[in-house]
Amino acid sequence: MIHFKKITLNQLICLVILTQVGVSVLSIPFEESRNSGYDAWMSILIAGIISQIEILIIYFLAKRYPDQPIQQYVKSIIGRPLGFILNLFIALYCAQSSFMVAVSYVDVLTRWVLFETPWFILILLSFVIGAYIASSSLRSISTITQTIMAMFLLCTAIILTSGFGKGDWRHFFPIGSHGIGAILKDTIPAFWAYAGFELLLYVFPFVKSKKKKDILIAMSIANGFTTLFYLFISVIVLYNFSESQLNFIPEPMVFILRKFRWPIVQSLDILFMAIWFSVTTVTVYVYLFLSARYLAFLGKKEIQKHSLFVWIVALLCALVGIFFSDMETIKKFAKYHNALTLIIIITIPTLLLFISIVREKVARK
Repeated sequence: MIHFKKITLNQLICLVILTQVGVSVLSIPFEESRNSGYDAWMSILIAGIISQIEILIIYFLAKRYPDQPIQQYVKSIIGRPLGFILNLFIALYCAQSSFMVAVSYVDVLTRWVLFETPWFILILLSFVIGAYIASSSLRSISTITQTIMAMFLLCTAIILTSGFGKGDWRHFFPIGSHGIGAILKDTIPAFWAYAGFELLLYVFPFVKSKKKKDILIAMSIANGFTTLFYLFISVIVLYNFSESQLNFIPEPMVFILRKFRWPIVQSLDILFMAIWFSVTTVTVYVYLFLSARYLAFLGKKEIQKHSLFVWIVALLCALVGIFFSDMETIKKFAKYHNALTLIIIITIPTLLLFISIVREKVARK
């Protein structure tokens, strides 16, 4: 196996948070308010709780094979042929995730800030930076992510500064007026925003901790932080806009930043989105890294060509992003990818845990 120095719990927390937040911060709660309206914050909270439950499932699965990443122990659970298919399936999913994040943010940049910059330049920039970082070891990636965490906190401060201007707190009352059915229906798009915690399937054996339980605590802290951050964003947006306005503003947070006036800094939205590019890049390079690691275990033995796999995946994603820049096509593809996300981060870990428990009980008889 390629040697990777273990990462610390703090680095794991930063990795999970910045892999989760990505582009969705700009759009929350646009998709999450389609049915629940001003109760969208409740959908986001429920989605965070579901994410925590799934983190528990992934933790209990990984704990059964503490010294191996999923690419290795999946073959002992479901056999080598199915293990090959599943590793390839997850590798493609990770590549798609990297692609979707990069393309989605480039689309936002071209519509809000960089009107004249060619699409392909931004796509290439995103994947070249992502591939360069993803070619490094897990420890190096984690260290870089810790540095970018400072930029994330700066963006959070910008949001806090601009978010509470003219609004109406009465938007939130009466709580639950849209009904539990509508709230639960919007929980599904809210859950997609939490994707990223599944990286635990790979990094579990590479986290340095005195007790394995510490990894679960770290993951819970990261997911809890993301949940509170999403709630914070949704409260700001719902405070500023009416339900009818939300239906026509796909990136409400950017709109809030644009209309904010501050004598010291002009065009706060441009400053924010320039800094936030580094945050979305984390999601891009983490998924490029994971895609390469899953591809490395397609054979009987680990293939020692990590950097090559990273650049191949990045090149393919960049080419697709350049030649398929029609956003209507990408939106249709996003629906497919969202369905795939539910399979990868909920169905597969749950089934693998169930099968491994059953196989262990059968072996004891």
